[in-house]
Amino acid sequence: MKRNGFTLVELLVVIAIIAILMAILMPALNRVKKQAEIIICKNNLRQYGLAGRMYLHTYDDNFPYTFTWLFRDGGRGCRWHDAQYKNMQDGVLWPYLRNEDIHLCPTFKRAAKRKGCQWCNGSSIPIEPQYSYSMNAYLGGDGEGMVSNVSQVASPWKKIFFAEENTWAIPGMSTHAINDNNLRSYAPGKGDCVATYHNPPKSGDLDEGSGVMVFVDGHADSIRAEDQKEIGTFILLWPEASLPDWY
Repeated sequence: MKRNGFTLVELLVVIAIIAILMAILMPALNRVKKQAEIIICKNNLRQYGLAGRMYLHTYDDNFPYTFTWLFRDGGRGCRWHDAQYKNMQDGVLWPYLRNEDIHLCPTFKRAAKRKGCQWCNGSSIPIEPQYSYSMNAYLGGDGEGMVSNVSQVASPWKKIFFAEENTWAIPGMSTHAINDNNLRSYAPGKGDCVATYHNPPKSGDLDEGSGVMVFVDGHADSIRAEDQKEIGTFILLWPEASLPDWY
């Protein structure tokens, strides 16, 4: 007699094969997804770098003021995750950054929801990230080591223009987290550091991953937490050729 359909054993075998294939493919798919997110975040910062270069070209190679480049009031406090400010960017660089999609790295959004806002002092504002990038505090600022013109930056291909930032501090690496639009390290392990939430080790420790940055010359790159510790965030930010006496 001609048999139609599958037997229960055959069906179970097919299901088992599909399950094995899924178990094999899922880690690879997750890796591909993570790499795609890094590409998105790196491309966002390339767009930031391009916007910065356009601003420099327009204003005789002078940097925008580092504390008001995206928000006139500096975007301090919980601004970075407050949804009411989604379309209220009013800083001097905003006309060059009108594409809303480039302000937020999807990996940052996930990490922020997991780690929360360390510097919100118990604020009840929901964690709905609006932006994830900060500008080098030593560019376009005032004070020791701060420069106003790109010609004053030694090795612009080695100095951060914009970078990702964590929502939490890492002992021995940083003492502050994102709380404005400004990235500043004022001594080894003090102040801010570049983000560490991309590609964490198998343990899932977000303190040990990598972060993305764009340099003054316009190229973007990533840096691992271990390399950042070795080089020092301060070195990546300090624009002058010689380090301060106290370093």
